[in-house]
Amino acid sequence: MQIEIKVFTEEEKKLVHQRTMEILESTGVWIKSRKAFEALKNAGAKVCEEKQIVYFDEEMVSRALSLAPKEFTLGARNPAYDFSLPAKESRHLMSGITTNIYDPYTRQRRESLKSDVVNVGRIFQHAETGIACWTGCSAADVPEPTHCLHEMAAILSGTSKHVQFELSSPYEAAFAGRILETILGSKEEVIRRKIASVLYCPVSPLTQDKNMLEAYLALADYEIPVNIYPMPMIGLTSPASIFSTICQINAEVLSALVLFQTIHPGWPMIYGVASGMADPITGEYVKSGEAALVSLGGTEMARYYGLPCAVTGGGSFETMPTYLGRADLIDGIGTTDNGMAVSLEMILTEDEIAKRCLRISKGIRIGKDTDLTEEIMAEGPGGTYLAHKSSVKNFRNPDEMYYSKMFPATLRAATYEKRDSIEIANRRVREILEGPMVDPLPDAVQREIDAICAEADAGL
Repeated sequence: MQIEIKVFTEEEKKLVHQRTMEILESTGVWIKSRKAFEALKNAGAKVCEEKQIVYFDEEMVSRALSLAPKEFTLGARNPAYDFSLPAKESRHLMSGITTNIYDPYTRQRRESLKSDVVNVGRIFQHAETGIACWTGCSAADVPEPTHCLHEMAAILSGTSKHVQFELSSPYEAAFAGRILETILGSKEEVIRRKIASVLYCPVSPLTQDKNMLEAYLALADYEIPVNIYPMPMIGLTSPASIFSTICQINAEVLSALVLFQTIHPGWPMIYGVASGMADPITGEYVKSGEAALVSLGGTEMARYYGLPCAVTGGGSFETMPTYLGRADLIDGIGTTDNGMAVSLEMILTEDEIAKRCLRISKGIRIGKDTDLTEEIMAEGPGGTYLAHKSSVKNFRNPDEMYYSKMFPATLRAATYEKRDSIEIANRRVREILEGPMVDPLPDAVQREIDAICAEADAGL
């Protein structure tokens, strides 16, 4: 039987929804985009013109939920990596998006460049649990107004898995659409294949920001899936309460969902959850066990509404309960320093942690290959099972006995496991980077993408 954690009863999930609707109906959400504000007002929403606040009622929320697709596939440049939502088992989002990287050769932290984004994709390509790749880090060597576009182009070059990126303005959006059409050949194929999705972050508390929102509204006709990903910090931009933080996240996700479905009915959406505790002294983000609890609650609310979900909480044993909540996507591998820097080695070491956690989540398997009581009776007291065919078979089955291909079993629980694992991962990172690209873009396509980025820079 598979292991699954539940943090809410059915009545408690109804209470989260009830509190959410109280927030949406009485307090409302600040919609900083005038275009989005007008669209909601024209759809019949109650508004405050002076403060640009929109109030959402039950009917609006129910309608949006009925329009949002409950199943769709995150495509990939290489269709072998296509991933259907909802998923049978959790898989990973590459984490990010940081401004620094630990150089795999000097081992020193430095500002990240566009070439580093490509390298993030190249290493993520080898993460077995990795399905969707964020850009991981930012490109400091390109013009600031188009850096998101350059990062999108770089990650599409680096990996043939599904990618998820940000855009900062409608100006970038037009070029982003052209890049996807260049890779797939037509707008229709972009809509059909869905090889990329976008990360949209409401600004906590209760604000839908302007630039990122309008960038994605400009891409509405492409139906690029949107991962609605609030990131409140408990005690700073949400209450010092896990329950109330979940209610606030729910309000931010549902208000964004209504907005996107109003603009383009049927637009694929992912219910996203990202939170963690604020250090009460410094105000800095703390990657803590509270984040796992918020992610578990958010996963259940996503399922309550029938939506695919993505949550934070991967990459460390402290957050292992997140895997037991069975979210479709879990972000968390690849970053360090509380999300301030990316480490290529950490992509591989935390992929290893994920595989161990996912094995635990499979629980205790009972079937013809695991019910071996006849062997116990045949072997009798004082026997040994090492030479049994069932032992050979199950030691080779990672669903029963997990064994790492990269990290020796002798490292497990050793004093210097983390240090020695990083050394092994560093050797593998350099081996990948010094080897051939996997599934490279055709040269003509790469030249066209580079030309589109150059055109965007020239038009600033």
